[in-house]
Amino acid sequence: MNPRKMIYHPSNLWKNKNILVGVCGSIAVFKIAHLVSYLVKSGANVQVVMTDNAQHFVGKSTFEALTGRKVYDGLFNFQGEIPHIELARKNDLILVAPATANIIGKIACGIGDDLLSTLCMVEPQKLFIVPAMNHKMWRNPAVQENLDKLRTRNIKVLSPERGKLACGEEGEGRLPEVENIIEEMFYFVYGDKFLSGKRVLVTAGATREWLDPVRYISNPSSGIMGYSLAAQAKALGAEVILISGKTHLRVPSGVESEEIDTALQLAEKTEELFPNCDILFMSAAVSDFRPEVQKSSKIKKHQQKLLGLRLVPTTDILSAISKIKKPEQIVVGFCAETENPLE
Repeated sequence: MNPRKMIYHPSNLWKNKNILVGVCGSIAVFKIAHLVSYLVKSGANVQVVMTDNAQHFVGKSTFEALTGRKVYDGLFNFQGEIPHIELARKNDLILVAPATANIIGKIACGIGDDLLSTLCMVEPQKLFIVPAMNHKMWRNPAVQENLDKLRTRNIKVLSPERGKLACGEEGEGRLPEVENIIEEMFYFVYGDKFLSGKRVLVTAGATREWLDPVRYISNPSSGIMGYSLAAQAKALGAEVILISGKTHLRVPSGVESEEIDTALQLAEKTEELFPNCDILFMSAAVSDFRPEVQKSSKIKKHQQKLLGLRLVPTTDILSAISKIKKPEQIVVGFCAETENPLE
């Protein structure tokens, strides 16, 4: 897990949040140790419940060391009046990860034969299910029917990713990366969804204007502002499209992305997508000028003692957008200045 990837949401948003993590038997359980560690360091109160099978992969002592709390694994070794009720009630979110086909079937069919499956029946609106299994098991009709049952009850299911599986085969079934799980958890806990049904277009990052095939004019924009706007809009329920220049940032989970390079490419892509959007955030750092002539081959140092550079303005994207903007559409623009920033 790379902490640098967790830039879109301040980590203190998890402070004092009560999160129950239900861990099932899967080789992917090692990722959940990283997830629990991140949440604890971010101030969350994390309680872990493990199935018997989970303990064949990671021992209780691992999670007890990470959380500073006792790990529970049975209905009859809990210091409380009604263990499954008490655990479910006190938490803001019940994360079941990795969720096996077995636990998914139990939740779907209302079977409570251990602590985890029983507490999942108490507060289903708090459930956040993250499956992980072999791709053939994932595609099994019975598993898919059980998942459909959960979704029809408005239980959150984060689908697995495609990739190489523990068995050596390729396919859908991998537990999502920890960064993606945490981001989707953020959407689940904090998203009040007032942008549900809206399409939001966000531009981000710097454009590049090429002098020759190896040199360009650009600026030091990181793209973090635009990527953060995209993540927040997604958290609020919007369908989000991100148009981005070159960055080292991870596209927020659930956000559609388009990559551009020059100001002209950004203008064309924005004008193409904007008519079908409700809100546009123009946070890209667009070059104001481009070379009048772009050389087709590298400009050699010995070719000229003095190199003249003629620049011409790039497309005014906001001006072009204003001509096609409908009254009900919202456009928010940003501009970096060195003088009189409040004017």
